[in-house]
Amino acid sequence: MSGIVTGYLLFAGGVLLFVWQHTATNTASLEVRLAAARGTRTSTTGRTRNAVDRDLPPALANWLARTRRDLLLAGEGKTLRRFLLDKLLAAVAVALIPLVPYTALTHRAPSPFLALILAAAGFWVPDLALRGAVRQRRERVFTELPDALAMMALSLGAGQSLRRALELAARDCRGPLGVDIATALTRARRDTTLDERHALVQVASEGGEPNFARFTQLLATKESPYLDFLRSNAAQARSEQNRLLEQAADRAYLKMHAPLAPLLTTLILVVAYGFLHLLQSSI
Repeated sequence: MSGIVTGYLLFAGGVLLFVWQHTATNTASLEVRLAAARGTRTSTTGRTRNAVDRDLPPALANWLARTRRDLLLAGEGKTLRRFLLDKLLAAVAVALIPLVPYTALTHRAPSPFLALILAAAGFWVPDLALRGAVRQRRERVFTELPDALAMMALSLGAGQSLRRALELAARDCRGPLGVDIATALTRARRDTTLDERHALVQVASEGGEPNFARFTQLLATKESPYLDFLRSNAAQARSEQNRLLEQAADRAYLKMHAPLAPLLTTLILVVAYGFLHLLQSSI
């Protein structure tokens, strides 16, 4: 009895550990907040980090660089150290949650191979969550783009400059697109050799959303006036958004009705078998 109680206590501890590592509030470090204020996406000077990365195997160094970039794109303020700690906690929690109750109930040690598989699976859970966060951020940028372009076109139509139109769009967009536009404007203010259009190109290429990146590249090559250009791009972005939403609705419709296919097939087979059986008995 004591073994069962101990097992369930450990099980509850593993569940709490898993919940904590997913819901703990992450406060961005001072370097990250200063970088955001300066209009940069990097949280360190890079000298110490690059010196350490040069001593690592190329595959590991590439993974660390890609993870740092995704953490910055996710916009949650999570550092690489915290992310690695989350991976370790997830590996321990995913292994403990099913194996501790099993050990308490059966009084047998689980297979080390099974424990290793579960720990390895848990170790990569934060990576999947990070990729999902980056993908959701890019989707939010895509959904906010038509409204931002419409706001910019409205501002230009009212006689505002392109910089002022971008400032109004950054203030109007509450999501990640507004943050990206504000970051580009901050870069342009701090670097006298960089105008707001090319700063937008840099920020959009770092964000990785293809529609926003394509728009900024076209804007960088476009000369004033920009009003007709912004109106046409806003209409195009809205049309592309509606097309993708229709495709998503069609996929959702198919997924909703997909479970009916085996049921209908089974029903047809049962009816056909009953009809053939009735026909055979009547002859």
